[in-house]
Amino acid sequence: MATSKKSSMKLITIILFLFTFFGCNITTDNKVTIKKSTIKKDSVNTQNQLWETKSSFNRVNLVGRWENENCNLTFNIFKKNNKYHYKFKSKKREISNYLDIIEEDKVLYLNFKGIEWYENKGELGPEYFEDIPDSLIQKKEETLPTEVSALFENKEMNFVIQNYGNSMNYYTKLEEGCEKYLYFSKSNTKSKDTLNILSDFLSKSIKNHSVIHWKKGDINNDKIDDYIVVLQNEYPNIELTGMDDSYSRIVVLVETLKSYPNFKIASTNNHVLECSNCGGAGVGDPFSGISIKNNFFSIEQLFGACDKSFVVITFKYEKDKWFLHKIGQDNYSCNQANDQGEIEVINKTKTKKDFGLIEFKDYK
Repeated sequence: MATSKKSSMKLITIILFLFTFFGCNITTDNKVTIKKSTIKKDSVNTQNQLWETKSSFNRVNLVGRWENENCNLTFNIFKKNNKYHYKFKSKKREISNYLDIIEEDKVLYLNFKGIEWYENKGELGPEYFEDIPDSLIQKKEETLPTEVSALFENKEMNFVIQNYGNSMNYYTKLEEGCEKYLYFSKSNTKSKDTLNILSDFLSKSIKNHSVIHWKKGDINNDKIDDYIVVLQNEYPNIELTGMDDSYSRIVVLVETLKSYPNFKIASTNNHVLECSNCGGAGVGDPFSGISIKNNFFSIEQLFGACDKSFVVITFKYEKDKWFLHKIGQDNYSCNQANDQGEIEVINKTKTKKDFGLIEFKDYK
């Protein structure tokens, strides 16, 4: 089981590398770049961001309290008899067991033993999307793994658990997980206060919204960490989304002035991130994450059920503003696997030569 999880996690880097905004596959004419590749059928739900660790495991200090503030989850990691142990805590339960750590190709995998998954239905059949009588449905035996794996990112000093899959590999690991990707950062006074400080600051200008995600990084080349914050409407936005259980999102660029926590709102956009259930029947919430590197940042989203599109929208900071730099998209279908279990992925890339000069605040 651990081997298959490691293989799935390694595929994260393979998929996203094809169109990540740090790549070199940019068009030289006025046409969209289209490329083809393949992925394994059982890996189509593992797309997130490119993970690299440049330091060895021996330089990583895992001992301490690791928190996911958005979902109010914690892992306390400690050593006993020269072996790593953990205590997981949520509002519903506490679990204690030992922790396996595996280093492979400069990537660390944290395997938390003794945590039974909440559900694991595998590939969903048409009964989940069509009106089929119960008598015609063949029920599958559900096997619940008892280990939750995480991918450690040494540069960012956090680890991430992909908490649920999609229609091709339907599962939920932690019942209490409120996000698809659960990021855990090491506890300190500053990180504890960040959510409250950002929420208080933004609430003065943007009413009836709450912070659901934030990412720290230098977005304006001043060598000071800034913040990209995702806000969600506190009430369903029927007029905007057409659905009575759907919430709209706003992405806010927050610049740090000289020192934390002195901020200013640099720019906002109401369109770059789709609504809370606009990913379709197989995905639900399309939001997959935010990446920041140098003077670039990207917003990642996944759409579809069997036919899927993984989209990365990248912006670049130049001339005191953020402009649309690249749109990368991977399209694939669960019904198109070959005899080797591989699915063809069609990679499309658009650049400024395709869409012109578009500022972040004007993107639609």
